[in-house]
Amino acid sequence: MHEEPEAEPDNPIFTPEQRARFRQLRNAQDAGTALTPDEQAELAALFQHIEDAEAAYLRPANERLRREVAEKEERSRALEMLLRRKQALVERLEIVLAELETERRAIDEEARRLLGEPAAPATVGAAG
Repeated sequence: MHEEPEAEPDNPIFTPEQRARFRQLRNAQDAGTALTPDEQAELAALFQHIEDAEAAYLRPANERLRREVAEKEERSRALEMLLRRKQALVERLEIVLAELETERRAIDEEARRLLGEPAAPATVGAAG
């Protein structure tokens, strides 16, 4: 047996007459009675009425959800852009750090040379 939609008291989907007719047609259909083309069309119209009422009822919530999704997508795009900027900054800092390390080593080596100290052994990644 099919369930009939429940209507809210302040926003009924059907009038009492429509509700009774809907039940009558659904009961006949559920009992295996062949509906006439007019009855089939009437039942289809009643179902369409239910779908239209549900769509109208859900429209504000659907619109709110669409807005929320759009806002979250926009925020996500902005965060992705910030992440790309941060990654680019890290890459630039790594380059600058490598350049500064090279310069520091050159200064240290020049200072040793001027002071007559032996050259420091070349080590990979040595910080000193």
